[in-house]
Amino acid sequence: MQIRSIIWVFACAALIQAGDWSHWRGPQQNGSSDSTDLPTSWSADGENLVWRAPYGTRSTPVVHDGQVYLINAAGEGETQQERVVALDFKTGELKWEHRFNVFLTDIVAHRLGWANPCVDPASGQIYAHGVQGLFFCFDRDGKIVWQRSLTEEFGRVSGYGGRTNSPIIYGDLVIISFLNSSWGPQGKGLHRFLAMDKNTGQVIWWSEAEGAPLDTTYSVPVITTLGGTDLMITGVADGTVRAFKAATGEPVWKFDLSKRGINSSVVVIGNKVYASHSEENFDSSDMGRLVCINAEGQGDITASNEVWRINGLGAGYASPTVGDGMLFVADNAANLHAVNPETGSVYWKFNYGNAAKGSPVYADGKIYVGEESGKFHVLKVSKKGCERLDADSFELENGSPIEIQATAAVVDGRVLLSTKTDTYCIGKKKAASSSSSVSPVTKGTPGEPSFLITVPAETVLKPGEKAVFVARRYDKNGHFVDEAEAEWTLKGLPGAVKMGHYEVPASAVMSAGMLTAKVGELESTARVRIVPNLPYSQDFESIEAGGNPSGWITSRLKTQVIELDGQKVLRKFADKPSPIFARLRSYIMPPVEEAFTVQADMLGKKKKRFYPDMGVINKGYMLILMGTTRKPVARLVTWDPMPRLQVDVAYDWKPDVWYSVKLSVEKNDKGQGLIRGKVWPQGEAEPDAWTVEMHDPIPTEVGSPGVYAYAVGITETSPGTEVLMDNVKVFVNQ
Repeated sequence: MQIRSIIWVFACAALIQAGDWSHWRGPQQNGSSDSTDLPTSWSADGENLVWRAPYGTRSTPVVHDGQVYLINAAGEGETQQERVVALDFKTGELKWEHRFNVFLTDIVAHRLGWANPCVDPASGQIYAHGVQGLFFCFDRDGKIVWQRSLTEEFGRVSGYGGRTNSPIIYGDLVIISFLNSSWGPQGKGLHRFLAMDKNTGQVIWWSEAEGAPLDTTYSVPVITTLGGTDLMITGVADGTVRAFKAATGEPVWKFDLSKRGINSSVVVIGNKVYASHSEENFDSSDMGRLVCINAEGQGDITASNEVWRINGLGAGYASPTVGDGMLFVADNAANLHAVNPETGSVYWKFNYGNAAKGSPVYADGKIYVGEESGKFHVLKVSKKGCERLDADSFELENGSPIEIQATAAVVDGRVLLSTKTDTYCIGKKKAASSSSSVSPVTKGTPGEPSFLITVPAETVLKPGEKAVFVARRYDKNGHFVDEAEAEWTLKGLPGAVKMGHYEVPASAVMSAGMLTAKVGELESTARVRIVPNLPYSQDFESIEAGGNPSGWITSRLKTQVIELDGQKVLRKFADKPSPIFARLRSYIMPPVEEAFTVQADMLGKKKKRFYPDMGVINKGYMLILMGTTRKPVARLVTWDPMPRLQVDVAYDWKPDVWYSVKLSVEKNDKGQGLIRGKVWPQGEAEPDAWTVEMHDPIPTEVGSPGVYAYAVGITETSPGTEVLMDNVKVFVNQ
């Protein structure tokens, strides 16, 4: 397909078919459905139960063209993974599943499957984001169309809490956000938004919120059209609500709301945005707020565009829904509030449980909502009040509740509910079909160009490879204008670019830099990494003191090259107590398919009784010289906070002594992963025997090489345990 044809998709509205719930909040993006004749009661034993499938999730199932898609945990112990599942909408029968490993994340097992999948209504492709940062595009039959590793490629940050962002579809884009710290200008950790071509995974644009991120968050963006511009509106990790132009990522406005990150998604009615949180307010010590924002504006609209507020309404997890002229908000204590969206007056408040995580869904005059303590409720609602019609409890054999974090999906007279262990489809014997909304992608005659995007906005090339970049112009409403002839320049990259064509010199070494397009007064840049074939080595001698190895995913706030005894080494700082800065996972290059070995020399400095941890990374496995254990050990581990596999061998390594560490990953003759680590004092002969090894029955076959360090003993006034690194090598196994 020609580029001009691809662009035209942005100007066409993609119809969502009847029977779709392709966005976690439904086709209207607000948690409401026009389905009718829905059940007022049901039972897991059979009343109004259409089917039950033994596939649960903590996120929300989505539905498209007769199939249900969800993401969850699978397996136990050594074989525990995450997976995407497809079920038959009519029967609950398993159609296909795809399992994938968990690695390089702080998220623990019971929080797998956090993000909601989504479906592209035009192609039927499914998009899923795992807790480890793997991002998949599947076709209807479960074949991988493309995938990316957001952690290893872009420095995505995950927190222990499990908060993982969900993708959305806009025209020809799939958009996902996350906290990241990458190379170059993205070294500073921020909440960033990444738009990719939904069919290829090519990076189209980056955007960011400039405020310091306060939490990992999971607010899902909503697309709406105001004044002829398609806006993407969402809660952000810096405590603001923000609007961006969906086609280009241009920031439009921000609204300060909370002193912590915002997790709940917004609801949009006309030109009004409704947002909530449950933390301390940015302008008072009150905990929680529901606010109505006039979305027509630019810049900082905090002081000018607030319509009304309700202080102390702590709705930090569940997102609002709308129906019959009411705004429904579930606070953290599972109180459902019915609010007049025009005035902010409260019609009533109804307590349906103890803790709300899943969001309420409105349909057929009823609210369908689960509570974390294992109950699912059907509530009849009107402006006069709320009546509980049904409540069903879910328990394990030992009597403990089966948690419900998922939100219901309503499709063609059926209601889908997922607990952590099962998904239920409920409805009457004869279900009525429901209509759906149109995906809000506006079209119109473009105006004067006002914004420029260089595509691809980020790419990786090898020496000798060629790439073609195009300069796309957009008007003030985000409508595509044309592909323009541009002046092209390079910064930090070898060779030259002519008319958007860039050929990497065959002699190029590892590097990263910017390719800039300029059209008149408009200018935009693309990020380019040049990554050579293996073997690769870095001794830091060619890097200026205070710099970092070009193209590595790291930050000047974490590492810098220093002079030491007439040589240069990479220093891991230990001056910031925040875990984000105390720990380093630096990825040297994007994921590699070949079986390889990574090796480095490392020295750990002691502070009082504290030792650091330090080691290397290979395809999601880590070899770590542990100093934070009771006794020093050499550890092989995958998925560190909840080890699926871990082997420790006593190794009495000393501070202020250089050691060589070596980690090899390959398959054995049984198809298992063979992971082997070796440690020895630098300068001594390499021993023949491996120090520590383990076997993985479900090996990770593609992944990045990297280095690891964790500094401890840091206080606000005193640095902690630094780590020094040198002579890093990555080479293909023989």
